[in-house]
Amino acid sequence: MLARTHFADLHAHLLPAVDDGPSDLEETVELLRVAHRAGTRRIVATPHMFSPSFPTGDAATLRGALEQLAGELRELSLREEHAFLREIEIFPGSENYVSPEFFKALEQGDVLTLNDSRYLLVEFSPFLAAPVVESALQRIRGGGMVPVVAHVERYPAFEDQAERLAHLVEMGCILQINAQSLLLSRRSPSRKVCWSLLERGLAQIIASDAHDPDRRSPRMDDAFRRLSRKFPEERIRAWMWHNPSAILEDRPLPKSSPAPVG
Repeated sequence: MLARTHFADLHAHLLPAVDDGPSDLEETVELLRVAHRAGTRRIVATPHMFSPSFPTGDAATLRGALEQLAGELRELSLREEHAFLREIEIFPGSENYVSPEFFKALEQGDVLTLNDSRYLLVEFSPFLAAPVVESALQRIRGGGMVPVVAHVERYPAFEDQAERLAHLVEMGCILQINAQSLLLSRRSPSRKVCWSLLERGLAQIIASDAHDPDRRSPRMDDAFRRLSRKFPEERIRAWMWHNPSAILEDRPLPKSSPAPVG
């Protein structure tokens, strides 16, 4: 069954030597090899933008780097040992750290959305209070974008806050969780948030947030297997293929009815 299962990964750090992702092209290729072997067939390069930790440059600079990477991978795919690259679609995007610099760029149209769609992957400082995050997301929505909240399980302000997370979905936000968070210890707060969101029908996207081939791996198959013990396969495919593919094609996500959060 798993051999037929393909994944679309909306959140992965693929650009070499720009942030905390791969250090060089060789590591990028190995990351993609691991992803392909595990079933990923569509993947978005989402380098950090506007993060104080990673001065990765503006949208034009990153778009140029993404185009260069795509060209290098096309050349490599002509070699038999890298033939697997022909079976992976790579799309442009970014992981946007919400800050004054981000909002200035957003107003100027100088941000990288997910495959040039209306969907924008965003992350926040873990120290922000929930009302501040909600206000920022409302501002993004007001600008006509659909925020995809990266690794939402990692924000302490939203732990044990199902009603607040449901409110984000009602606002029109997309909640993304990391595949590896589903595999953490049962005592992990992040793991608990992930499973709660899935059970309540609030999370719409599962992505890898890959940074390297091993420690922060692009593998999605282990999470698929774990989820298969609890959820119907079609529901899991929605989180790991249908919904992310809709975003890449700039289509609305299928309507779903979240479970009560009482």
